[in-house]
Amino acid sequence: MAGDITDNALDAETVVAPDTSRRALLAACEGNVVEWYDFAIFGALGVVLVQVFFPAEEGSDALLAAFAVFATAFLARPLGALVVGRRGDLAGRRTTLASVVIVMSLATAAIGLLPGHARIGVAAGVAVVALRAVQGGAAGGELGLAAVFIAEHAAEARRGAVASWHTATLALGVALGFAAAGTVLLVAPDDGESGWWRIPFLLALPLGLVGVYVRRVVAESPVFKSPSGQPGDARRPLGEVWTEHRPAVRVGFAVVAAGSLTLNTWFVFLPNHLAATTSLDLEQTLLATVAGLLVTAAAAVGLGRLSDVRGRRPVVRACLATLAVSVVPLWLVATNGSLAAMALGQSVVGALVGGVLSVAMLAELFPTRVRATGLAMTGGLATAAFGGTAPIVGQVLVSATGLESVPSLYVALAASLALVMTAGWHATPSVFD
Repeated sequence: MAGDITDNALDAETVVAPDTSRRALLAACEGNVVEWYDFAIFGALGVVLVQVFFPAEEGSDALLAAFAVFATAFLARPLGALVVGRRGDLAGRRTTLASVVIVMSLATAAIGLLPGHARIGVAAGVAVVALRAVQGGAAGGELGLAAVFIAEHAAEARRGAVASWHTATLALGVALGFAAAGTVLLVAPDDGESGWWRIPFLLALPLGLVGVYVRRVVAESPVFKSPSGQPGDARRPLGEVWTEHRPAVRVGFAVVAAGSLTLNTWFVFLPNHLAATTSLDLEQTLLATVAGLLVTAAAAVGLGRLSDVRGRRPVVRACLATLAVSVVPLWLVATNGSLAAMALGQSVVGALVGGVLSVAMLAELFPTRVRATGLAMTGGLATAAFGGTAPIVGQVLVSATGLESVPSLYVALAASLALVMTAGWHATPSVFD
């Protein structure tokens, strides 16, 4: 029934050939790595870029400015998510995904070519904010549509494991971006003037072209091509999601908000904050963060497989409950000034996030005709409201209270609220319609 919160329908009669499923997984995941690499390098090099484009800011103000520009992209996500999600439901998943990856790659490469404030003044800052908005719109569309594409190609019995590669490659893309940024800073410590920071941004273009090629040669989703999922079947997918599937939107929003807030607090705010307030260098904190992201990727796949066996609801709720009670003590450990302690805390929290962000569960909340729009709406709004604002909110909370642990309390509250919201979610055996 429309609006019920169930593991909603992927056609049980649709048979997906293993080689087709593997090609779809490769296409979506390769593009996902590119998207999140593009996104991560700004989070990693934000403080350096503030010196180039907003040189009036110094110290904690520079960090706040970097986080503010970082948040700009997330604020653009809901619009991009709805536009791309709607196009994916009406015109098809495959071609829309190919378009998204090149838009984001071009925006990222353009940041690498921008002249700084010293050459063009205020226009430099305006341009970088505009390009970040383009990045955000593209990433917002990618988030839901790539997840849907993977889930719809997966066989019923392995959907949790296969779809979890979306979360895994998100973590791998961020890890790749942090590794590239950290390596550049390690080889050539940069105050922004020498231009070494431009290299990771320019690398986005060839990576994006590879993503476009891979996505254009894969077949369209078999569920989308089925009689119940013909292009144009839902004439007003946004209206249908909002009127008929609002309970699913609420559950999806709460889960994505908790996962996105946790991810950005621990993997964007924390390494930048420690580099600014302790004796640790930014390149050290970025490279150490890569370890936690690799654990996140591995845990996402393992917990995705577990959800195929034990069900989505027990896995997601167990990870939320564990996160709610453990995030504060883990934060106290991670912020003691040791790289090893930071990486340990990130690894434990990252593993839990890998279970919270269950792509199969999110895809199964909505029927095929509005699945891309539904997932885009929940993901776009949640990441804009909580994920993108996490670093700047964390910085404001610490500055206002003087308490280093306040960001972790914020994460614990979000995880607790998501746990409450998912209490009424009674999963049933998933059958994509």
